[in-house]
Amino acid sequence: MVTGLTLQRIAVWMVLALTTVILALSGCTKTQQVLTRDPAPPPPSLEGRWDLKEYGPSGAPVPVLPDTQVFVVFTPDGKISGSGGCNRYFGGWGFVEGQPNVLRIWRTGSTKMACPVAVMTQEHRFLEELSRVSAHAADGKELRLFYDGGKGVLRFTRGVP
Repeated sequence: MVTGLTLQRIAVWMVLALTTVILALSGCTKTQQVLTRDPAPPPPSLEGRWDLKEYGPSGAPVPVLPDTQVFVVFTPDGKISGSGGCNRYFGGWGFVEGQPNVLRIWRTGSTKMACPVAVMTQEHRFLEELSRVSAHAADGKELRLFYDGGKGVLRFTRGVP
């Protein structure tokens, strides 16, 4: 038989357990960047196909291997697609809410074909750098995507659709 004192103890323990859970969860919040496409439509100079010409550190760029087509296509609905030189990839892009100059790109998938080692190495590096992009500069004929706080750059020229 449950007495009033036992019920009171159970209630106290439940309140303590609930308080502990609430305190633990409130200390585990995560800051999240909100990406949006509505308030900051893509500049017309960003949309379309861009062919990669060189990539790597700002002071020591590496040219794209001959006979490989590495490119990115930006669409106004927040999608990207392209080729890493061997495989096709696709993903999304957007601006950080309230910071229309801060660009984020995320790759959600790619094909898995095998190519010569040099091409695969270039593709891997390109896709890694593309996923770290945080800023851009475009003048209509050239697009530069900066990553790692501007220490690295992917330099593109306007491609043919």
